[in-house]
Amino acid sequence: MADYQTEALALLQQIMAVPTVGTDESLVADIIEDYLAPLIKAGVLTTSRVNFAPHRDNLIVRYGDGDAHLLGLTGHMDVVTAGDETQWAYAPFAGTVVDGRLYGRGATDMKAGLAAMVVALKRRAMEEPHPAHPVVLFATVGEEVDNYGARQLAAAGYADHLDALLVGEPTGAVIKPAQRGIIDYTVTAKGKAAHSSQPELGANAIDGLVAFHQAVGAAVAPLLAHSDPLLGHPTHSITLIQGGAQVNIIPEAASLRGNIRTIPAADNEQFKAALEAAVHAVDIPGVDLSLSVDSTLVPVGTPADNVLVQALQAARTANDLEAANVTGDTGITDAALMCRPGTALAIYGPGNDTSHQTDEFVELTDFNEALAVYGSLLANW
Repeated sequence: MADYQTEALALLQQIMAVPTVGTDESLVADIIEDYLAPLIKAGVLTTSRVNFAPHRDNLIVRYGDGDAHLLGLTGHMDVVTAGDETQWAYAPFAGTVVDGRLYGRGATDMKAGLAAMVVALKRRAMEEPHPAHPVVLFATVGEEVDNYGARQLAAAGYADHLDALLVGEPTGAVIKPAQRGIIDYTVTAKGKAAHSSQPELGANAIDGLVAFHQAVGAAVAPLLAHSDPLLGHPTHSITLIQGGAQVNIIPEAASLRGNIRTIPAADNEQFKAALEAAVHAVDIPGVDLSLSVDSTLVPVGTPADNVLVQALQAARTANDLEAANVTGDTGITDAALMCRPGTALAIYGPGNDTSHQTDEFVELTDFNEALAVYGSLLANW
């Protein structure tokens, strides 16, 4: 194993040992700054922090001056809970290597991508202290909850001058230059309780939700018919429902939650208008409906052959790797907030579909390939 691969694995295991489940990202930032300390001391790299909450700092690492042809690299430092740790074959925060795989929470999502970016940036900065074009790396907090860090950085203008943005989320040997948006919403129904033997004396809140379900299906149908070459069709799903107090009481309250994944041709504003129309279309005597849009992130669509995708393909070729498939991402990343209009986007990083699962792992071959590709990308940007 090459020295830089050994170095990268050691850094990855170090940051995986910090259980950043909604806290303590500052400790990962400390580890990264310590790793980069010689270059920071020499003035080749500069770092700064943006605090979100106690023990939760976003880290910004800057390489080179100015904003001309500025490349952004971004990865998040938080992870989801490990759940019942007794169900894991290997301790979730130990970073255990077995048969070419590194096991642990965050191995795939996405401390492997973050570590590979950091090591590739260090190698490039050691080789060329004065790059032709600048690079900025963002290590963010709170992506797994509501993209807290990216929201904060974007609002403060840190993404305003990026010509390209590379997100190191797990994609394996696939490049994703677009991602769907998301809407989480709640519909609450208020009715009137009554004895179930005399339902005419009450107003059944669940009837309101049933009527909404029918109305929203009709309202969103034209939007669901749209399609995107990379992202496919948008989706709408009712995912949670609750209501009633007892089997012999007409329910006076009920609620449901829904999830929508949007595309540029059928975007968040269009879906919100459809939700509002569906609520207003419900007419159940004595039942009132209200809509709450709980979370929303817009879709990000960039060309499949944008400059960053081309640069990544060239970097793969330089490392004797086949051209990657190019497709859209159905999930959500910090790109929803950090990718501005005109910014070339690519989501590309080591990992697989074990994100958020027990015994999450990353293949070391995948990790090392990403490390090499990132290095070639930075050398030729």
